[in-house]
Amino acid sequence: MIKSINTNQSVLLLIYKMRYLVICALLPIFLAKADSSERQLDAHTHGNGNLNIAFEAQTILLELHTPAYNIVGFEHKPKNDKDKAIIKNALSVLNNAKELFSFPANARCQIIDVKIDSTIIGDQNTHHKEKDHGHGHKAKDHGHSHKKSEHDDHSKNDIHSEFHAIYEFKCGAIKNVKTIEVLLFKNFPNTRKLTVQIILPHIQSAFELTPSSAILEF
Repeated sequence: MIKSINTNQSVLLLIYKMRYLVICALLPIFLAKADSSERQLDAHTHGNGNLNIAFEAQTILLELHTPAYNIVGFEHKPKNDKDKAIIKNALSVLNNAKELFSFPANARCQIIDVKIDSTIIGDQNTHHKEKDHGHGHKAKDHGHSHKKSEHDDHSKNDIHSEFHAIYEFKCGAIKNVKTIEVLLFKNFPNTRKLTVQIILPHIQSAFELTPSSAILEF
């Protein structure tokens, strides 16, 4: 049925399906947390991010949610040219999907579409539709010099910004996708942990990735 509609509708349905299945999988965990304030704190923790991956026919969809601190080292609106340059550099890397995800060569996976959204971005271009990217420059680590009080201790007055990115790949031989290497840690060193939900046609799995363990195996 999905094959009979256009690409944008197909991707949209896949996103909805992925979010629905992830919500169903995580609902018992959320209900087990009685303290709502603790849930809110856990939802936005610097260094941590979430990655949802869905397989459908020859399409692989990856949806990334991560605090802006993990990407650019801060969460406020850009205050000067330096902040704007940091964001521009980060967006260049985020838009270069091959710098973030590595598939087996024999799977013949090509990036088709990239969508990036964040309240920190402003009017910068965040939507790229293409089949291939050149080599991007790695984003510098801008967060190690911050004191703990600046990014670990949250109060009600803290500004929270996030990046939300969706990557659509088409694979000529999707059955050969036995591994996915996540290169996000190398490009954005402030990212220390990714919680991953993988949705296959008949199975769903959860993983936790770190800089020292960044390869998903199926």
